[in-house]
Parts: sequence; C-alpha cells; structure tokens
Amino acid sequence: MVSNRAVIRLPAALLLASLGACSTTPDRLEFSMPTISPTNEAQSRTWPPPPEVPRYMYIGDLRGESNKLDNPEQRRSPLARFFAALVGLDSDSVPLTNLLRPQQVVSDDQGRIYVADPGRQAVFVFDERNSHFSMWNENSLGIPLLSPVGLAVHDGRVFISDSEQGVVLVLDNQGEFLYRIGDNSLKRPTGIAVDTERRELIVSDTDASEIRLFDLDGTPKQSIGSPGSAVGQFNRPTFVHYHANRVYVTDSLNARLQVIDRTDGSAITIGKRGLYVGNFARPKGIAVDFDGNIYVTESYYDFVLIFNPQGELLFAFGGSGDEPGEFSQPTGIWVDSMGRLFVSDMLNGRISIFQYLGEG
Repeated sequence: MVSNRAVIRLPAALLLASLGACSTTPDRLEFSMPTISPTNEAQSRTWPPPPEVPRYMYIGDLRGESNKLDNPEQRRSPLARFFAALVGLDSDSVPLTNLLRPQQVVSDDQGRIYVADPGRQAVFVFDERNSHFSMWNENSLGIPLLSPVGLAVHDGRVFISDSEQGVVLVLDNQGEFLYRIGDNSLKRPTGIAVDTERRELIVSDTDASEIRLFDLDGTPKQSIGSPGSAVGQFNRPTFVHYHANRVYVTDSLNARLQVIDRTDGSAITIGKRGLYVGNFARPKGIAVDFDGNIYVTESYYDFVLIFNPQGELLFAFGGSGDEPGEFSQPTGIWVDSMGRLFVSDMLNGRISIFQYLGEG
C-alpha cells in the first residue's frame, strides 16, 4: 500500500545528537494511576453500551511520565514532540519517558505493574501504591536487555523473556539480576508463565513451535507439542497463561487458542480462522479472570475477544483507532486480582485499563 504521508529527512548527525541528549532518565519518576471517580468521564464508557447491562468499564491509559501531566499538548508522543520542536512548533516541549512499543503486562501482589517494552529495550515498573515508576534497562541492570517480550512474576522474582538473546532473565522485584534460563536451548522465547502448583516456568518458544518447561531454578524439563497443525501441535505460538491446572497458548499462525490439561496432557482448541468478529487471524495475548472467562487479543483485527470457560464467544470489543476501547495491534493482556483488565495497545504506546463489572 502506498502512503501519502510526507517524509522528513534529517541529517544523521542532528538526529543522533538530539536523541542522545534525551537518553538519560532518572531512576524513578512519578506518575498518577488512572482511577474511576464520580466526575470521571470514563464512567460513561462501558461495553456493551446502554441499554444493555455493562460488563466492562474504561478506566484510562497507562503511558508513563505523561500520566502525571495535565496539559493535553504534553501528552503527545515523545517522537511527535521531538519533530515538532525541530521545526519550531513546540519550543517549550520536554522529553517524556513513556512507553513506546509495549508487549506483555503483568502485576504482582505488592501493587507493581510490569510492562515489557522492546521498543525501549526496557521493562517499565509502575509502583501503584507509591505513585512512581522506573525503567529497567541495560544501564540500570548492568546486563543486556535487547528485546523483552514476555513477563511472569512469582515469589519475589520477575521472569523476562528476551526473544533476541534467546533466554529468560530472572531478576528480583527490585531489579537485581539473579540468573538466566535457557542458554543454548531456547531459540526465540516470547510468552512465559508460571505453573504455581508444580513450580515450573512455561516458555513459548516461537521459532521452535513448541512449549518448553523449566524448573524455576532453570533446569530444563520436557517440551510440549511440536510443529504442525494437529491438536497439540503449534505454528509460531506466542503468549501463554497458566490457570487452574491448564496452560493456555495462543497458537498464532494456526489462528486458534489451545488449552492443555496438565494432568493428562490432553488439549482442546478454541476459535478458528475467519473474517467475522470472534474469529482469529493473529491471536496474541491470553488471560483468564476469576470467573474463568478467557480473554484473547486479536492483533490483526484490533479486538479483545472474551470466551466462557467452555470456549464459547461471549463478547468482543475494540476496533482500529486510538480512542478509548480502540486498539492498534494489541498484544499482551492481563487480569489482576481486582478484576482490572490491562491491554497492551502496542502501536498506540499505551496500556489501556478496563474494569470487569462481573456477569451481572
């Protein structure tokens, strides 16, 4: 498709110097978590819309430093403000530390929200209780962090899959490096999850089209699946989720979700390839809420699809755009203990947050 957008060409030296001047960020920055209040306009943004009983309410977006700013002009992306400043349109602008290309999002029981952002080569850590956030990257960690994609938290440890390095990095929850998992055995790890009962790390190896299992100390165990399209086989799986003795895998290029029972290894599939809402083209993120409802981000059609525990489509919302409830290539998804739904809206550079209101 031919774009009609003008291309601005800048001298390489000017571009590198300008970006370099903005590369240093403080270790800790303040932010304000979006919340619902009686005067918040978000209360009118519910799905499905009236007169149906609402199931989900939009709370707001989590972006980074711009969450602390009240000036709408300052909420533009850092890149947009950078180019505006170059042409003299925004001489008072200051660089903001915001998400750039977020992938997975998870939370822990200490009120911290973690976001893997390969665009920043960093993991953002939003401390909701203390209203500050920080970036874990090569500068702060002292180790390379090239393409962080998947995240899992368990027992004070944070597991980060680096798809480019082919490893899972393990840190404590203060960002201190502990050890690596998967050297010389993983090809391109993406989604990760923890089987809390068996204390195993579940890793989706996208290039190998299989699911790998490790002890939490990094000892390799068996693999699940093999390349193919039959039930129990995978074609470029991406994100994984563990819930109630089941492993949920978005089998992306097979355009389906697979659910694997950890007791007997049996598998079922949910969804199929198609053109209608509820069908799949490129499923990515996967999560399960406390009612057993299954959430899948359909990145090609920019939708969030919700299925009941039996795999029947309950509801869908989304569509392409940047308004509340719209997405541009959504990837990771997470449901926390309060029933808040976090959607990684990758190309919009944000985490959109919704409140699950229950089945009514």
